[in-house]
Amino acid sequence: MRRILLLMAALAVSITPQVQAQRITFDDAVRIALDQNLTLQRAENALSTAEIAVQSEKDAFLPTLSASSSTGRNWGLTFDATTLRLVTRSSDRFSLGANASVNLFNGFADVAGLEQARQSLAAQEQTLERARQNVVFNVISSYLQVILDREQIAIREEDLASQVQQLERIQEFVRVGSRPVADLYQQQATMAASEASLLTAQRSLQLSESRLIQVLQLDPLGAYEFAAPSSEAISLTARQYDIESLIRNAFDRRADMRAQEHSLLAAEQGIRIAKSGMLPRLNLSGGINTSYSSLSVDPITRQEKSFGDQLSDNRSESVSLSLQIPIFDRFVTKRSVERSRVQLDNAEIELESTRQAIALELRQALLDYQTAVKRLDVTEKQVTAAKQALDVEQERYNVGVSTLVELTQARSRYVDAAGQRVQAIFQFHFQHKIIDYYQGVLDPADLLF
Repeated sequence: MRRILLLMAALAVSITPQVQAQRITFDDAVRIALDQNLTLQRAENALSTAEIAVQSEKDAFLPTLSASSSTGRNWGLTFDATTLRLVTRSSDRFSLGANASVNLFNGFADVAGLEQARQSLAAQEQTLERARQNVVFNVISSYLQVILDREQIAIREEDLASQVQQLERIQEFVRVGSRPVADLYQQQATMAASEASLLTAQRSLQLSESRLIQVLQLDPLGAYEFAAPSSEAISLTARQYDIESLIRNAFDRRADMRAQEHSLLAAEQGIRIAKSGMLPRLNLSGGINTSYSSLSVDPITRQEKSFGDQLSDNRSESVSLSLQIPIFDRFVTKRSVERSRVQLDNAEIELESTRQAIALELRQALLDYQTAVKRLDVTEKQVTAAKQALDVEQERYNVGVSTLVELTQARSRYVDAAGQRVQAIFQFHFQHKIIDYYQGVLDPADLLF
């Protein structure tokens, strides 16, 4: 008996953190995942890129303005207007100018480009929303598995405690000679098997916690304690679902569906952009320029003009309107339109594929939910029957009517039935979350139970 207690204490210590563990609730887990998930961070960066693209398309409507200036010095023969001779000397020059231009019409390419960027931005917003739902769903799945594994450990611990008590009774029976010593050996082997099952359950919990740590992007070397809500808080009331209503709601709410629809609209604008190459383009431009040269002289005084006078006298202004009409561009525009139409076809295919996938996901989820509901009823009956059979078998063994093998089998059936019951409860609850996820209505603010 002392060896058994020491073993159970060692098992408890083996899974107890040796350092102060960080306590994480389900709400904490969701918050951490939304803050630290790398996939979500990439989706947020993609959204920022899409926002920049929209602003770039808006900027395309603005005029361009540029200023230029140059200066330099020349050496060599120059004509001296004063002496009417060629002389060798150096001269300085300086110029200054500003130019502006604005597009008046480009076949509505700028309008279509802005609308395409807006639709792409809307698609990316929906993609980010779906990514958030994916993260929350993964947290729910991993967190529920941790709680389920803890429930399984509790069942195995209860079984081991019962096996310890049974061993004590058999030892007394053997001592007084009412049971053969073979029963004692058999019970010791059975208890060892229960200990092994407990170790396996503890190992499963460790693996589940590791997967949850990975989902949350936590430090693998840290110590964490995941607070588990009581499984008794799980509502076992079955819901009534209608597959057509589920699918219609999913088509309206699924963020990835909305993203595909916006991508389709963006592809339509791509065709408009490509077709703009067939239309004329009209641009308005204007500029102002001036210059200075050390060789410039006043024709009356024969003196070099001052820098300020030259900038004023040499100023020139210009305004121009240019019209470009495409006649033949070696089929560049035609090929661009063809490529854009292929991209539109692909977007339509992706939308239809997403629509089909959503319908199939919900159909399968509903079938799984119906199975989970039936399994709840079956496992409840199994646990009740197995417990009654165990109690009867225990009494029969105590009075010497039954054998230890029969009692061991009855206890094994009860432990298996209890484990199946816990799995059925959690699978039933998880199916609710799956249906919400496939409908696109999974809310990060919702409670786990």
